[in-house]
Amino acid sequence: MPEKPGLKHAIARLMAGIVCSGLVLMATPVLAQKYASIIIDDLGNSLEHGYDIAALPGALTLAILPLTAYAHDIARTGVRHNKEIMLHLPMQSVAHSKASPGTLDLHMTRQAFISQLRQNLAAVPHIRGVNNHMGSLLTRHPGLMDWLMQELKQHRSLYFVDSKTTPKSIAGRLASEHRIPNLSRDFFLDPDYSEATLRRQFDRFIARINSRGYALAIAHPHPKTIKFLQQNLHELGDQQIRLVPVSQLIKIAARAQPQADPNEVKTDVTCTGTTCTGL
Repeated sequence: MPEKPGLKHAIARLMAGIVCSGLVLMATPVLAQKYASIIIDDLGNSLEHGYDIAALPGALTLAILPLTAYAHDIARTGVRHNKEIMLHLPMQSVAHSKASPGTLDLHMTRQAFISQLRQNLAAVPHIRGVNNHMGSLLTRHPGLMDWLMQELKQHRSLYFVDSKTTPKSIAGRLASEHRIPNLSRDFFLDPDYSEATLRRQFDRFIARINSRGYALAIAHPHPKTIKFLQQNLHELGDQQIRLVPVSQLIKIAARAQPQADPNEVKTDVTCTGTTCTGL
């Protein structure tokens, strides 16, 4: 029997109404599992703190400063404890704080910039990715960020994390333009080291994960942060949140493509507190 002319349009209108009503929920990508990554920055100057961080449970990611006394020891120890290793790449800040060894700055020629970058990349073994140490000035500069991404692109296995030490950073955008796998920091867990701040930031981190399905936090190897993580990391597992290396979270985030959620906990881009001074 031939289909009635109005039947096809009626079915189309019905399906459109169902979709608009929100009944067809499976069309929106939803993560069946919840994921977290935590980067521990500023490693390399204290062997004790490096060992304490490496011994923490779960797939933390260790970001190690180049040209530091214990960079090699901490990287090797981290790998033995199944931790992913990153280069914590020093970059010039707006505050012009005391520069770390290997700092990339605005006044370098391209040749000097690339030479220092290559030295830094070679200074930490086992690296899977790079994130910026400080850099509130350099990460907003398109020319130098382009130099950085061109060089990182030559190392096809490396990813980039924008630590977001300034809301004006364009580093993540430049990484995407160069097709480098990348992600930006959602939270600092320890903008200062008070127990109340650590608790508040960790709760916000978990809320973000429950809202979006994943989140990325950065913390530092301060004794109070280490103690807090020793006592509270289990809460992720208690809430069925899986702690994964950053390399894995980048792939998860690329697949998730989350829809806008008006109730979502927003990214904590602005960093205040003692930890953030001079970033």
